[in-house]
Order: sequence, then structure tokens, then C-alpha cells
Amino acid sequence: MSSTSTESIEFQNAHVLDGSGRKAFMAHVLVADGKVQRIADEPAGADNEINLQGSYLAPGFIDMHAHSELRLIHTPSAEEKVTQGITTEVLGQDGVSVSPVPKELKEEWATRIKSLDGELEEEWPWLTVDEYFDELASAETAVNAAYYAPHGNLRSLVVGFEDAELSDVDINTVQEELRNAIHEGAFGMSKGMIYPPSSYGRDPELEALAAVLAEFDSFMISHVWNETDYVVESIDRYLDICQRAGCHAHVSHLKVGGQHNWGKSEEVLELFDAAEATGHRVSFDQYPYTAGSTMLTALLPPWARQGDSKDILERLKEKDSIKKITEDIEKPGEWENLAKAAGTWDNILITQTASGNHQGETVADIANTRNIGPVKAMCKLLVEEDLDVTMADFIMSEEDIERFLADERGTFCTDGIFGGKPHPRAIGTFGRILERYVREHEVLSLRKMVYKAAGRPADILGLQDRGYIKEGYVADLVAFDLDTVTENATYEDPYQLTDGMKYVLVGGEITVKDGKITEKRNGSVLRSTDEWEGEKRPPLNRQATGEISSE
Repeated sequence: MSSTSTESIEFQNAHVLDGSGRKAFMAHVLVADGKVQRIADEPAGADNEINLQGSYLAPGFIDMHAHSELRLIHTPSAEEKVTQGITTEVLGQDGVSVSPVPKELKEEWATRIKSLDGELEEEWPWLTVDEYFDELASAETAVNAAYYAPHGNLRSLVVGFEDAELSDVDINTVQEELRNAIHEGAFGMSKGMIYPPSSYGRDPELEALAAVLAEFDSFMISHVWNETDYVVESIDRYLDICQRAGCHAHVSHLKVGGQHNWGKSEEVLELFDAAEATGHRVSFDQYPYTAGSTMLTALLPPWARQGDSKDILERLKEKDSIKKITEDIEKPGEWENLAKAAGTWDNILITQTASGNHQGETVADIANTRNIGPVKAMCKLLVEEDLDVTMADFIMSEEDIERFLADERGTFCTDGIFGGKPHPRAIGTFGRILERYVREHEVLSLRKMVYKAAGRPADILGLQDRGYIKEGYVADLVAFDLDTVTENATYEDPYQLTDGMKYVLVGGEITVKDGKITEKRNGSVLRSTDEWEGEKRPPLNRQATGEISSE
């Protein structure tokens, strides 16, 4: 739960990037009672006067796709995020998360999302979104947290983990559960079309849920069906669902995977152009790396992932199943074949296992050591580790990454999955964007970067007093020198924090000082209808409306 500091703070001689995308301007910014109180040409004085000597002062960054649901409970300091300048994380991603959950499936859900979201030592003390928020608030986190209602969790309240077409009655029930989740504080609904049970959703079901989101002027967030060979078709299908229902479409971790697909980013952006030309809102988030990261089970064909964890493990022990998995991976098909997209098993890096074994090795390394085929090595590893394995898969091109980074409709995310030797995006994303793509490669300007990192995501979420530096707005702020920002995290040694963030404030409290975290944990659990001040998400576009000048 955030608190209000009694100490006033004034950042003097700051180059202010207010989050709108306009040029930086010199000003003195006074913070008191958790808010930005004054922005002026002359200093007013404060209890704590900090002379930035021309360093940049920006709104705190918003991580639009995070997997810290459980990490924030057991590690609430969030040092790997605040040292990137992140002040808000958005949880509940990919259609599978920690709430809501049916009581009888709580243990199975804890097992299923362990590789993505981690685990707690004790049983989850919640079932509903509201109860999860209460638990998160009691952890007193260093960052703010927002949440999406996960489609798979909503679906499991009706049919568990069954791959079944929902009846009209079932759809009505899931629609009502979505309404409940939004009333309890969810900002939208995420879906993950490669992750059971979200992947079991049929288009009529998804369109019915999108219609509920339209009631709130809210939005659907999607890990689409295919990010490789059928990426264009998958995004087109998703946009069509949202357009028919009338809700805003947001694409998760936008990418184009597989070398033979590189360059299709142009076609994807053309789809966005066409949707916007007909009056539909479109947005996306991305991370700036050529490797993705997810559960190793994502390499399995869809049939091999069906059922509960016990079903999957039994299947992976059978010779005939391993043979069929091998055949399916090697031949063309419409499912998202990430192993094929990687091109070689040397491009599948194991980042975390339950035992700690094989972290930092590729599947090819493990297969060679054991003198068996790579698919058999993968299946054996999954059985040995009780499915608790994550990977990094090198499938993307710099050209596509840069094209998406330059597009103003986008936002940024870490998509950070922790444990073992995680993908460095969890620790270095925002530092990498500033260092590599703003300072070194000049793919996007600093002012555009700050807009995409703060103002744009605040508008998408409907945060009416965050994302910008403006009098009366919450003082989530970051001060940095562009010349010194450095991403230190690597695939070999990921737990190296980002350098260069001089100060980070969350709700007016100094969370990072001189690049080091303090003891202040002043984050808030952000609840949608509270932030919206009503039942509907406010249609914010503060850059376009002139509420915040973009000139």
C-alpha cells in the first residue's frame, strides 16, 4: 500500500521529458504529498533539493507485459525492475495466471504457471482477483501493479482444463466472470493462444468476451495463435475478432519468428494501418531481443500439451508419443512450431529448471551429452524436471525489431520470466532500449521512447494521473543521464542490474537513489474502475487531444 511522504522534493535544473513525445525542456519540478505539485522556470525550494544539472527527468516507465505475480509477493523490492526505471508492472498475461481460480483446481494452476510466474512456498490464499490484489497489497511492493483477467483462468471456472467448445450457457457464465474480474480491478482480458486452457477458446467464445470488454471500452490483449509462419494471418484474425465486437486490440510481445518470415513486420504494420483507417484502436508491446522466452513445453505440438500435468508427463514417457512429436516438429504444419522457427536446436537455450541442472545449456548440448536425439532429450528433460523448464529461443531479426520499435503505436515490456539463468530481458529491457536503440542506433528519439514507455501505456490502460509529468499527477518519476545508461544483463550472466538510473520515485518516495535501491516500497495495486473513476475506461489520448502538448 502506497504512503504519502511528508518530505517535499524538488528536482532542479532538470531536462523534463513529460511523456507526451514533445522535446525536453528545462524546469524545476516540485514533488510533495506523492504528487507533482509544481513545474516552473524558477525553483520553489523543498525539504530535499536535488540538482540534476541537466539530467533527464521522465515519468516512470510502465512494463506492459510482466510475469511478477508471485515474485512481487516474495521479493517485493523488485530491484531488477526499479533499476530499469520501471514504476508500474502489468500482470495477468498470456491468458494464464494466478487468479481467478476454482478451488478444486488451485493446485493444478500453481503447477501449470510455475515456469512462467514462479511459485510460493505456501498454498495460494486467494481464489478471486480481489483476493489476489489484497495479498499483493499486503506485500508492500516497490512498484505499482496492474492486472489483466486471464482468459484461461476464466474458462477454467466453467470447464476446467477441458478442450471443449463452450455452450451458450457456459459462454454467458464466462462473460459474467469477466465482468466480475473487471469490477474487482482487472483492466482488460489477456489470452494466450498457445497456452492451454486459453488455447482451447474458439472464435465465437472470444468474440463474446470481446463484446463484454467493449461494454467497458476496455481491450483484449493477445499472445496470438502463431508468431512465426502464420503471424500475419493470426494477427489479422485477432484484429477481426476485436473489430466485430468493438473492443480495442492489443498484441502481446509483437514479433516475427523464423528466418524465412523475417521482413513480415511490414505486413503486420499494414494490418494495423488498415484497422485504424476504419476507426479501430490498435496497440502492442515488445521487448528488444532476438530471442523469445517461455516454457519449454511450448515446443510440443498442441496435442501433446493436452490434459493436466500428469497426463502430459505420462505422454512424454511413451516411445510412440516421442516419435510422433519428432515427426510433427520436422514436418510443416499450422501450429506454432517454435523448434522449427529456431532452425537448429543450438538456438534453444535452457534458462531454468526445477533442479538447476542444464541451465545455460542448449537442447543440442544436452542431446550430444546423452547421445540421443534432440526431441528425445527435450522430452526426457521435461519428465525429469516435472515440466518446470523455461527456455530462450533465438528466432527474430534486428530489422523487424527496429521496425516495431520505431512505430508509435507500440509500448515496451520485459516479459520477464525469473528463475535459473533467465532471459536478460527481465533485467535489462529498458536500459537496452535507451542504450542500444536510442543512443547508439538512433532507431527512435529519446522523446518518442519516453512517450512509448510512459504516456502511451498510461493512455491504453486508462491511468488518468500517471504516465506524464504534469501538475497534480502521481509522482512516478525517473531521472537519468542518457550517456551513462547501460544494460549489463547477458544470457551468460543475466542478474546484472541496469546502470544509469540516478533516481526513481514511486508515488513521491525515492525508491532508487544514485542507482541503488532504497528501503522505500511505495507501490500501489492499481484497480481499473478506481483508476477510471467509473465503469468505463476513459478514452485517453493525451498527446492527440492536446491535454499534454506534443510540440
